[in-house]
Amino acid sequence: MISLRARWFLAALWLGGMVAVGLIGAPTAFATVPEKMVAAAVASRMFYIMALAAIGFGVLIAVLERVGSKATMSADFLLPLGGIFFAVLGEFGVVPRLLQAAYSHSPQAGVWHGIASLVFALQAACVAAYVWRLPARSRN
Repeated sequence: MISLRARWFLAALWLGGMVAVGLIGAPTAFATVPEKMVAAAVASRMFYIMALAAIGFGVLIAVLERVGSKATMSADFLLPLGGIFFAVLGEFGVVPRLLQAAYSHSPQAGVWHGIASLVFALQAACVAAYVWRLPARSRN
């Protein structure tokens, strides 16, 4: 029971942080900071911190899933790993290319922004699917 509550808590922090950064923090930075590159730096820092938190939350959830389950590979184990994968892919694979394109005023910046948004959405989908599955487990 404690392990299930811990997983609920960690997943809520993870998903809540993503919503706060993606739907509140970053848009507010661009709406209130007049210089767009400064707003981009602020938003980028928020996404970086969220990516680090996502890795931490994901690892803790995956460990709790692994310890609390007899199954070797289950959706409840793979969904947090998927979230970690997309957090790492986004922050360390896509974002450097996005920043490089943005700073050089490349027309590819929009493409990289779209890819970064997609990867962030896929991470959120993994976490949301994990959260969605948790109530069914609390009844067992």
